[in-house]
Amino acid sequence: MGWLGWTEEQTLRADVNAILAGLNGRGDMIDSIICAVFGEPEKPAIEITAQPISEAYFDAMFAVE
Repeated sequence: MGWLGWTEEQTLRADVNAILAGLNGRGDMIDSIICAVFGEPEKPAIEITAQPISEAYFDAMFAVE
């Protein structure tokens, strides 16, 4: 059925955890195939990280007058 390639009987007998593990495994397999064909993805030149902002800065940005 779908991405997992399971039969209907296998799908109906599987619990949620088995389905999620199967989907994660299939995703990892597809990622491995893509890397094998196209190579490893390049690291971005700039790494974006979230920075906390103060409450005053947030209010200044999003205040409705």
